[in-house]
Amino acid sequence: MKVRTPLLQALEEYVSSDVVRFHMPGHKGGRMVWPPFRKALGRKVFAFDVTGIPGLDDLHQPSGVLMESQRQLAEACGAEVSFYSVHGTSLGVQALLLASASPGERVLLPRNVHKSIISGVILGGLEPVFLAPEWEPEFGIYLGLHPHRVEEFLSREGGVRALLVVSPTYHGVAADLPALAARAHARDLPFLVDEAHGAHFSFHPAFPLPAVAAGADGVAQGFHKVLGSLTQASVLHLRGPRLDRARVKSVLSLLQSTSPSYLLLASLEAARVHMEERGKRLWARALRLARYLRAEVASLGFKVLEELPDPGLSLDPTRVTVKVLDFGLSGLEAELFLRRRGVQVEMGDLTSIVLIVGPGNTPGDGERLLQALGELRSAGGEKRSFLARVAEEMRIPPPLPPLEELPRRAFFGKRETVAFEAAGGRVAAEMVACYPPGIPVVCPGERVTEEVRDHLLLAREAGFRFSGCRHPRLETLEVLK
Repeated sequence: MKVRTPLLQALEEYVSSDVVRFHMPGHKGGRMVWPPFRKALGRKVFAFDVTGIPGLDDLHQPSGVLMESQRQLAEACGAEVSFYSVHGTSLGVQALLLASASPGERVLLPRNVHKSIISGVILGGLEPVFLAPEWEPEFGIYLGLHPHRVEEFLSREGGVRALLVVSPTYHGVAADLPALAARAHARDLPFLVDEAHGAHFSFHPAFPLPAVAAGADGVAQGFHKVLGSLTQASVLHLRGPRLDRARVKSVLSLLQSTSPSYLLLASLEAARVHMEERGKRLWARALRLARYLRAEVASLGFKVLEELPDPGLSLDPTRVTVKVLDFGLSGLEAELFLRRRGVQVEMGDLTSIVLIVGPGNTPGDGERLLQALGELRSAGGEKRSFLARVAEEMRIPPPLPPLEELPRRAFFGKRETVAFEAAGGRVAAEMVACYPPGIPVVCPGERVTEEVRDHLLLAREAGFRFSGCRHPRLETLEVLK
């Protein structure tokens, strides 16, 4: 009979064996831990925190329980081969890029990629070719990359080694993956998908089509974002002949820790088994709650992201985007307003807040949210806050800046620091991404146009957090000399 949790079973056998631990980690199963910390977490978690022990297999060369656990993951998700990641979905997308192209080669990307993909471009010395996805002006968000944009580019230019897209987006918008896969495969290009926010799509028919089923060759998923694994615990799926699996495995070994956390690995296995056993029922419950919340939030007078302009796009029904700008607040301010009332949303952006509704949420959670939103509505008015007025100005993104130098060369090139106000016309040597959602506005090697500079000055004024740049408030920028 197949053991459904081979890794967890091996871990439990080791912990129950009462072995004397003359090995890493230094806490020795919980004996050498600051007592208040041990009390907060419980001793059992330290007992299971091991790595590199005989019988627990090797993540870099799996031949036992890890190999079997990853095989069962692939079977559950419709992949041919699957890998565990203890470095988040970032590791997965970076591995896909580095396995698809060599230094100096081009990869086709939508502009709404996460900053981790730009990091992969820098690591691989790749040349990114950016296409602008469709834009939704009401909510001020990127939608999916349209297949005709890809077709136009590929018909006009060659020399691209892979196509990578983001689906679903942070706001739950899923691209027309079968059409995009067809465009890439017609030219024998690997089709790669950053499906960080769509790991649940395989476990209920109400969700958009999973990327693996849609024809993707490589898919990175964040199990920790929507399923039951621990933070950082993610997976990578491969299917089809267009990716060299040995090279993918080599890149994963190159980037991933030689001392992976078995707590993270076991949580991936547990999340997969939980979905196999109860996923459809659990997600049916979450879908009911999400439908209820959509209707009730709309009845309060808020606009909810529902209809998409392109029939090829689809929406994750458990990702609820609520526009708050009409009530005089930016999404950033609304997030803080709700937090003070005991409700933490996933994200507040320029115009909206984003809610992730999952099986772990209860009807009681929904009622607390609705009460807090009712208070927000009552507190809002016709007079808009300063940040809300700034948000209106920022709602349309600037034109894509021109790439003047490969991101890797710019990142490692000779640089100088200038006041950000004086950065217009200079070539950036560092990345600037607004958090949330972490989409780069300027990448290393791109020229800082006046439009980009002014957009980021508004973002700074609005109180956005910045990532990728040395100065946390973006008062300066590193540029090439």
